[in-house]
Amino acid sequence: MSEQMPSFLQPSSNGSTETKRYDRLYYKIQPEPHFALKKGDSDIAEKVNFSKLGLDLSNMNIGYVKWIGTTPTKVMENALASMPRKPQGDDWNTLYELKVYSVNNPNEPIFFDVTNWGGQRGIQQAFRDYLDDCKSKNINWEKSKSFLPIFRFMGTKPLKNKEGKVTSAEPVFKLETVLSNPNSNDTNGSSQSQVIEVNDISEIKQHIQEQQNSNIDDLKAVKQL
Repeated sequence: MSEQMPSFLQPSSNGSTETKRYDRLYYKIQPEPHFALKKGDSDIAEKVNFSKLGLDLSNMNIGYVKWIGTTPTKVMENALASMPRKPQGDDWNTLYELKVYSVNNPNEPIFFDVTNWGGQRGIQQAFRDYLDDCKSKNINWEKSKSFLPIFRFMGTKPLKNKEGKVTSAEPVFKLETVLSNPNSNDTNGSSQSQVIEVNDISEIKQHIQEQQNSNIDDLKAVKQL
């Protein structure tokens, strides 16, 4: 019986755990509300503008992240299964992770990490509108994962805290059309932690926690996505 060569010595192995780096989109509040895109081969996020964007909402993951140095610990669940219970302890922040698609390149996903209160408010409202549209077409929520809603970006609106002070800005999306989802079975490009506990209610709008961020201004015109 012949022995097999250890896998790390195989010609196809380079001894590393390097994986593909995906393009990532961020919604930032400071110094003014804007979107920024970090290409997979770059470490710099640049401002980007667009008129329409596909938001893969039903395949979105929602939950919490805690950073220890540069290492994240995540507790995530699919958005249609509702928000997982927030872990005990300090420094846990709400996180949404979803794929988005540029209408100019609909087959290449961009991964969108939504970490601030304003951005999450915008995603919540877009998701409500999409699920209402599915309901009007007799599409159940599980089947909604097979479709990709296309939204027009309408700008931002200021958000006030309980004291009436403007502390963030919400991106406003208007649902325009729904297409077949080009990559509904793909992974989301990031490892996930085991869910600690999931509530038994499947209405995302009742189970999303809000966070506050800081200053806002009008969104400025920048590079076209």
